[in-house]
Amino acid sequence: MIESYVELVRRRLEDRSANIIANLEKLGEDQLRFTMRIFGDCLDEEARGRLLSGYTEYWTEQELRAFAKGFVPAYTEYAIAELLEKKKEGERFVPPYLTEEEYQEMAVREKWPKIAEHPGDVSPLRLCREIARMGMLFRPYMLSDPGFNEGVLEFALYFDLLDRLAPVSLEHLRAAAREIAPLVAKAVSAKSIEECEKILPQIRTVAAGVAGLPADPETLLGPGMERYPREAPPGWKLRELRLTLETMSLKDLRLSALVHMDILTTEEVREIVSPFMTRFPSFYEIPGNPLRELILAVAGSVDDRLISYFFDRYSTGRMAMTKPVSFLVWKLMPEEEKLRLLREDNARMDSAMMARHLARFLHSSSPGELGDAGRQISFLTKEAFVSNHGSILKISGGGQEGEGVKRLYDQVTVAALRMMSSGAEERQKMFDAIRAMIAENTGIPLHTLGEEEN
Repeated sequence: MIESYVELVRRRLEDRSANIIANLEKLGEDQLRFTMRIFGDCLDEEARGRLLSGYTEYWTEQELRAFAKGFVPAYTEYAIAELLEKKKEGERFVPPYLTEEEYQEMAVREKWPKIAEHPGDVSPLRLCREIARMGMLFRPYMLSDPGFNEGVLEFALYFDLLDRLAPVSLEHLRAAAREIAPLVAKAVSAKSIEECEKILPQIRTVAAGVAGLPADPETLLGPGMERYPREAPPGWKLRELRLTLETMSLKDLRLSALVHMDILTTEEVREIVSPFMTRFPSFYEIPGNPLRELILAVAGSVDDRLISYFFDRYSTGRMAMTKPVSFLVWKLMPEEEKLRLLREDNARMDSAMMARHLARFLHSSSPGELGDAGRQISFLTKEAFVSNHGSILKISGGGQEGEGVKRLYDQVTVAALRMMSSGAEERQKMFDAIRAMIAENTGIPLHTLGEEEN
């Protein structure tokens, strides 16, 4: 007996749910978060509020897995109910009879003609989702690839676009859809890839325009599987750190303590760290529990810093010492305004911190290494790095005010901002020039650094 479409889909949904639950222990953090993103993108507002209540991407892997155990079956029940409701009068595959999963499974070239034919039957939330996707239509193959619908969910930009589209009136959403649909049809019927590539920016421009984004979204993509929202809930980082510290060995605790002390100014070290240091003969004689207390004291006092922010800030606006700038706002900001904010950030540093940052430039061989937190942490246990940042402070006229270091740091700030605003092919050349400038000003030859880092 041949099963109906509804029966086949229902069985597929149930089998998928059972398979995910059976393999939950094998899924890592990113895979778990992605699972919630895929299914969450098929929920209406009421169901999202109910099924994702209290959920955050900042949970630990264990917490995500525990949540998924209840969420996946609940979502499956919701998806089946929607399937039965949409197909109760027959197997129709046009709005308003399409399920959210069917929208998610259709290629752009297949679904947009249906949206164009039935604009009044597409829900506002679905319009927001499809317009947001059109803002991320970067390559011709994406018109025909059903995987594009899930692929966009890897990027925080998709959720940025959704948030911006949420308050837009239904009238304006439908007007944007009326502009996008013929452009999609034109791109689909293009005679060559080159011809199609000329149309895609027009589609993105319409989507970005209705979302109030005055730039091509392609320039704002960001890293994959970045947590969203980008800012953790209040107190979350400290909570996560406390759980992590409980699992650390004494050796790892020492390294973590060094990492946390590295993000402090000299005055902050005196205020936060010194009370712990005076209780023991040396840093390497502090036992595990006092080390945990030290790390938590630092994190609780300066909970908005990470070892890589001194460099990340140039491309993301995530400042090292001052309040962060929204990723999208930073990307759209003129260079002069970016430089003003970076200099305000610099003003919160002291010369010792700047010397450490300059040494990081010297000891890194590429911009990629500068942004690699693991690589930067590894420097803390290298004698050459410790020696060189001390030499930079001394040779560059550190003194009480550290004016020599501050002048050099300002030059590096300007050059690094321009480096990270340039094309990828130019960055290494500009990075090499920055390192040469630091070496010349500090008297530390670059050729002496290579072997020390291997």
